[in-house]
Amino acid sequence: MENSASALQPAAPVVLRLRRSLTWVPLAAAVAVVIWGLAAVAVFDGPNGDVAGPVMSAAGLVLFAAAATFVGYLVRPLRLDVDADTFTVRLPTWLAGRVDWDDVSAVTAVAVRSGPKVRRFLVLDLRSPALPYISRPRSMYRRLAPVLGRAPGAHGLCFEEQLFVFDACAVASLVRRFAPAEVAVEDRTAQPADSPWQF
Repeated sequence: MENSASALQPAAPVVLRLRRSLTWVPLAAAVAVVIWGLAAVAVFDGPNGDVAGPVMSAAGLVLFAAAATFVGYLVRPLRLDVDADTFTVRLPTWLAGRVDWDDVSAVTAVAVRSGPKVRRFLVLDLRSPALPYISRPRSMYRRLAPVLGRAPGAHGLCFEEQLFVFDACAVASLVRRFAPAEVAVEDRTAQPADSPWQF
């Protein structure tokens, strides 16, 4: 897929920081890990430590992974890099996921109405999966895809303004400068899609 923007310099990274109202989530996760550590020591030293100890350890691994992800959004925020060859997503606790333009079919800024609230998202429709299955951008796309009329099993990524400080329309405009002509880049926020679910 040829790109007429190949002579352009890469755009400045778009850093998606957590909204201030959500910073308590990673802090609470970190506190939960500390509390788990103190409880685990007590369990191992208790009369049922041989059984309960390994169970606590297994649960702790899951808790630690979740806490590391949440804290990562504070210390190493989600980042988007756009250039003439790729759309790169850097997750806080994962290696960067590079998506070639050949794998992107559309980039759309959309709005979804749920009751009185209207939420805005940046949606990438992909021809093949990108990023881990449980990552927030990929899991949110699975939730939003039926509302946007995407086919079952469609692949993509979704970035939410309600979680991150960024402007979906501005990022779509930035992408338009670099995306090949074959990639549809649209701003559909003026016509919110109705959803029965709260996002």
